[in-house]
Amino acid sequence: MYFIQADQVGDYFLGSWKVKRSITGFGEISGDARFRVNQDDPDVLDFNEAMILPNSDKANAFRSYQYRIQKNGFDIFFSDGPDNGKLFLSFSFNKESTLTSHHLCIKDHYDARFQFNSENNFVLSFSVVGPKKDYQIHSTFHRDSF
Repeated sequence: MYFIQADQVGDYFLGSWKVKRSITGFGEISGDARFRVNQDDPDVLDFNEAMILPNSDKANAFRSYQYRIQKNGFDIFFSDGPDNGKLFLSFSFNKESTLTSHHLCIKDHYDARFQFNSENNFVLSFSVVGPKKDYQIHSTFHRDSF
């Protein structure tokens, strides 16, 4: 495991990443993600991803978030769609290299886990359980070296 401190996480995320994601019952997708410093607030990172769905040769699934860097962790806010501006997940550094968060969306429980494996690799995993949902999402990020 890779040890990272709260005051380093903003710099850690910055840049371009290759993403591989597996979703239970759906399959695997891949794509690109990028973290950039927000133009209006240096403590906010704008995250954008473009994923390629199966049987496609170009990006056709997109998502944006804002990572608001705090003293002891970071909060992730939606920055697109109907939930734009709403808090999605909040992470505090309480264990080396691994952070967890819980989010209740109506009746669906989202349990998330960030695991920092190296300076060029991290994993974000979700378990989603609710009356009509029961799946896992596992995303592996590798720094894009161009």
